[in-house]
Amino acid sequence: MTTNAAGKATRRTPAQVLLESRQKESREKRAAVEQQLVAMLTEEDPITFIKVARRAKVSTWLVYSPGTREQIQEAISKQRQPKQASNTQSAGISSLRTDLALARQEISGLRREREDLRASLRQALGRQLNNLSTAPLVERLNRLAGELAEARASNAELNLQVAALQDDLGAARTSLRRMIREQNTAPST
Repeated sequence: MTTNAAGKATRRTPAQVLLESRQKESREKRAAVEQQLVAMLTEEDPITFIKVARRAKVSTWLVYSPGTREQIQEAISKQRQPKQASNTQSAGISSLRTDLALARQEISGLRREREDLRASLRQALGRQLNNLSTAPLVERLNRLAGELAEARASNAELNLQVAALQDDLGAARTSLRRMIREQNTAPST
């Protein structure tokens, strides 16, 4: 029960209780996110949405929700501003040119190394191909040729058998017809 403006006790519905509970929980979680943002800024810990969610022990959905997302983005930009200013002040043009020259030297060295590795790989593959013997292939071809000759001979024999059987079948049919005719033309007794 709660009291209204007139001081009378009113009964809250379960939906109101649930709504108030969720609103309170939401406020607590958002406060935890804000506390973690302040702590991460003071500790100079790099801020990301996932880190904030983990440290505040809230869902990633909450850190991307309107209101909270803007706070985190603002904290990220605050954190990046001092670093960018100090980097540009401390790094002079000459040191950047030196870094660029060193990077170019390293790149050209890596390219030479890559080409050397490619050449050695080509040579190794060529040696492997030259070392392969063709004897197993020739042996296999000879075996297959023998099997083919055997299959052709067997096929010829079977064709002869088929022809003989067809002749026998033709003779049997002719004999059967003759017997049927004789049966039909024979005088009945």
